[in-house]
Amino acid sequence: MSAPVNGESPVTPVTQAVSQHSPCELLTWKDPVKTGKVFGSIVLALVVFKKVNLFNIFFHLAYIGLLASAAAEYAGKVVTGQGFVTKYKGSTKSYAKYINNDILPHLANFNEEIEGQFQKIVYAHDIETTLKAAGISYVLYKVTSWFSLYTLISIAVVLAFTGPAIYTRNKKEIDAAVAQYTKIAKEKSSEYTQLAQEKAAPHFDALVKKTGPVGAFISSKIPTRTAGSTVGSDKSPSYPGIETEPSTATTTGASKFPEVPSVNPESSASGSGLEEIIDEARAKGEEAQIPTSL
Repeated sequence: MSAPVNGESPVTPVTQAVSQHSPCELLTWKDPVKTGKVFGSIVLALVVFKKVNLFNIFFHLAYIGLLASAAAEYAGKVVTGQGFVTKYKGSTKSYAKYINNDILPHLANFNEEIEGQFQKIVYAHDIETTLKAAGISYVLYKVTSWFSLYTLISIAVVLAFTGPAIYTRNKKEIDAAVAQYTKIAKEKSSEYTQLAQEKAAPHFDALVKKTGPVGAFISSKIPTRTAGSTVGSDKSPSYPGIETEPSTATTTGASKFPEVPSVNPESSASGSGLEEIIDEARAKGEEAQIPTSL
């Protein structure tokens, strides 16, 4: 371990190894030989995975090896009294303690962080984050409907080993272009949002007026009231003890039924029609009385 110089933290071999094998340096091709080996290995693995049924080969070798192990153990017990596998297996090394002590604690912390972020997105603790997640999910839904999983993995690998290298070599130009187009996108988004609100406002008001009790409840919460929302809408029966002023507007025949009980309500629709029917009935009555007087 080297001693600290001028108050700087000491550099250990572990930190040096980590810095030498950092993913950023690997993806930006600072060491072309090392990056080429990793990239070639990944591409070769993808090709093999595409062309060869690895699961079939694994289970084929597994059942052959297990049968051979069981046969060797049984034959050794029959011949020598001790199985060959037990006798010649040697010392076994366990990886469970290493996994429990070094890997699982990090996975536990990672799982808690993932759970917190998941709840933050799903339960809309931050609406903007939830909307971003919804947009990303929609984009992934469209992309996965167009391309297979293998194609997406291949594209991701190629972009991972080409995107960072291109960005590091053209950082200033890319940052300027991203800032410019982001500003334009925000301006257009706010403009279209305002336009959509202006276009939807009349339709929303009409919908509120046509929804009956729901519209009345919404209108009651709005400070400004329109005259059209109350004219002709009172169809409640009159109650005793409550005096109402006679309406001067033209009324339907339904409001005249109590005044002319002897006339069929279905035969007329207004007060003038009732008077004509009554006059006609009287004229017929007078004509019927003329022969008796003679």
